[in-house]
Amino acid sequence: MPIRQIKPTNNGSRHQTLLVEPYLSKKEPERSLIEPLKKTGGRNNQGYITTRFRGGGHKRMYRIVDFKRSRDGVKATIKAIEYDPNRNARIALAVYDTGVKSYILWPKGLKVGDRIESGKACEIAVGNCMELGSIPDGQLVHNIEFQPGKGGQICRAAGTYATILGHDDKYVTLRLSSGEVRKFLPTCRATIGTIGNEDFELRNLGKAGKSRWQGRRPHVRGSAMNPNDHPHGGGEGKCPVGHDAPRSPWGKRTLGVKTRKHKLASNKFIVRRRNGK
Repeated sequence: MPIRQIKPTNNGSRHQTLLVEPYLSKKEPERSLIEPLKKTGGRNNQGYITTRFRGGGHKRMYRIVDFKRSRDGVKATIKAIEYDPNRNARIALAVYDTGVKSYILWPKGLKVGDRIESGKACEIAVGNCMELGSIPDGQLVHNIEFQPGKGGQICRAAGTYATILGHDDKYVTLRLSSGEVRKFLPTCRATIGTIGNEDFELRNLGKAGKSRWQGRRPHVRGSAMNPNDHPHGGGEGKCPVGHDAPRSPWGKRTLGVKTRKHKLASNKFIVRRRNGK
C-alpha cells in the first residue's frame, strides 16, 4: 500500500502523508450495522477523569463488528471493504447465503466477491474462521479468542497477526505480534490471515489539529506541571525527577518497571514473555 505525500502548500500539509487505499468501496456504511456512539471525554459515570488527554473529536457512528464468527456451515460473500473510524483496521461487509449481513475485520488479501465461512474445521483460506486445533503449524492467524465462544480479542489491530508454533494434548502454542509465546485452548477460534492496512503506522498527521479531530488532546509532561498535579512537577527551571524512579501521576513506579501481578492465574499460559524471558 503506497504512502502519498501532500503537496506542501502550508505548514499543516508540509509533512502530512496519507494512505492510498484503492481497495476501499465507495459506499455508505450498512444502516442496519451502525449505532450511535456516545463520547465520554475520558470521564466515568461520576464525572471524574479516568483517561487523561481525551475529549472533542468528530462525531462517529459505531460499526457492529462480528468478532465471534459463530454462523457455522453458512458461506458468505464479501460485498464491500469499508473504512471504520473507530479502529485502525479496515472492515469488510459479509452477506451470508441466508441474507444476514455482518461486518468482519478485513484480512490482507481478501477481495470483494470472495467467499468465506466459519466452523470447527473448514478450508484453510484467508478470511475463514475455525478452531485453533484444526489449523496447521506455521499458519498466520488473527482475531483470536482468549476463551471459547467469547469472541476474538487478540490481534485485531492493523497489520497484526499470530503464528501457530505447535499443538500438544491440551493446548496450541502461538507467537503473538509482541513476541510473546502463549498457550491457547484448541477450542478457541481464530481467523486465517493477517489484518490489513499494515502501513497505518507510516502515516504522518502533519498538524496538531488532525489529532484533535480524532479526540486526542495535547499530552502534557509531568515535569511541566505543578507539584500538586504530578510527582515530577515543581522546581525552578528544568529539574530532574527527584525520585528513585520515574513515577506516574498517582505515585506508582513507571517507565520499564514491571507491574504485572505475580500470582495471576493466566501466567501459566505464558511460555515466554515479550521481552524474551
